[in-house]
Amino acid sequence: MKEKISKLASRLLSGDMSLRLLSVILAIGMWSLVVNTEDPVQTQTFSNVEVEVINSHAISNLNQSYEIKSGDRISFSIRGKKSIVDKMKKTDFEVTADLSEMSSVNAVPIKIVAKKYADNIEIVFGNDKTMTLEIEDMQQIQVPVIAETIGEPLDGYTVGSKTTNPNLISIKGPISIVKDIKQVKVSVNISNAKDDIEANLTPICCDSDGNKIESNRITLDSNKIKVNVKIWKTKRIDLNVETTGTPAAGYTVGTIDFEPKYVYVTGEDSDLKEMSKLDLPSINISGKKSTVEKTIDLTKISLPDKISLAQSDTDIMVKINIDRMDEKDLTISSDDISIINNDQNYTVEFNVKKVKLQLEGLKSAISNVRITDLNPQIDLSGLAPGKHTVAVKFNEMNNVQVTGSKKVTIDLIDRDENNIAE
Repeated sequence: MKEKISKLASRLLSGDMSLRLLSVILAIGMWSLVVNTEDPVQTQTFSNVEVEVINSHAISNLNQSYEIKSGDRISFSIRGKKSIVDKMKKTDFEVTADLSEMSSVNAVPIKIVAKKYADNIEIVFGNDKTMTLEIEDMQQIQVPVIAETIGEPLDGYTVGSKTTNPNLISIKGPISIVKDIKQVKVSVNISNAKDDIEANLTPICCDSDGNKIESNRITLDSNKIKVNVKIWKTKRIDLNVETTGTPAAGYTVGTIDFEPKYVYVTGEDSDLKEMSKLDLPSINISGKKSTVEKTIDLTKISLPDKISLAQSDTDIMVKINIDRMDEKDLTISSDDISIINNDQNYTVEFNVKKVKLQLEGLKSAISNVRITDLNPQIDLSGLAPGKHTVAVKFNEMNNVQVTGSKKVTIDLIDRDENNIAE
């Protein structure tokens, strides 16, 4: 095509002047047509291009914070020769918003500059765009760091102390966000743990209800929190309930029932070894004629130093049965009385064959008493041959007492002397 145009121009130039002039004009027009046909001017649009914010210190130096309301991404178009435009990509442009140029209405002009071929292209759409900001004063606060645990330790173990370093953290950000931050949390996984745990964890800002607060506009003076969680052994401790005072005349304490009968406590091994039971506060039954019921709150009981409860259920239900006293006469034979500590092998003769006893206690208990339950005994320790008045001892029984005379007269005879007399 170009060769044909050149030959035509040569022929025309060999003619007269008017033809020569006409040929030049035609040649230029035809050349322009050829060029624009093979490398035409075209337009290309780049969409969703991120706008880079520069000189943000212009706002932070005023102790203010900004949030982009619009203009963080834009679209723009360029125009130029196809051979140039086809080579251009998004990354060949600097798209910036200079915050030092912010207007009184918080608008910042967006500038688009080509990194290459700047003289060969024209930006035809986009340079008139603006970024709009919301400006807010900054605030700095200090809040506690709270360590929370996830999961449960191994059976027989519980969470002891939890410490964080630092235990307070400074937070800076827009007032609208910072005002809702009441605590910073770190979460430690203790599932099946039986040893102490140490970890460096990322802090999470939370409101008063523990809800997470996230924002790229706040900064913390510590991005990692060192957490130490002590894992302690637990121990089952029996409970003990005592009463003070005396029920009304004619009444006595029956059974003392309480649930649970034991609690779990935790602490260092050396401290747990020193603890075998837990005495609950005594319950006053003075003058009572009926059942006494009381709930004891374990959280209000002073535990030994370095010992703490290892269970969430802290209520102990106590029921003390106050029953009316009853009396019963019971006669036992001297043959029912056992002789103990008869080291000299004396012959023992009782001056009476029957001993009358009086029992006092709960009616339900007295009615079922048998002589074998009382197990009457006399003790000959230290006694010489001859007559003696000795006490008859009985087994202690719940809710039953032996009253009245408990002594008998006996005659101890030396078996050797007895044989000589014979």
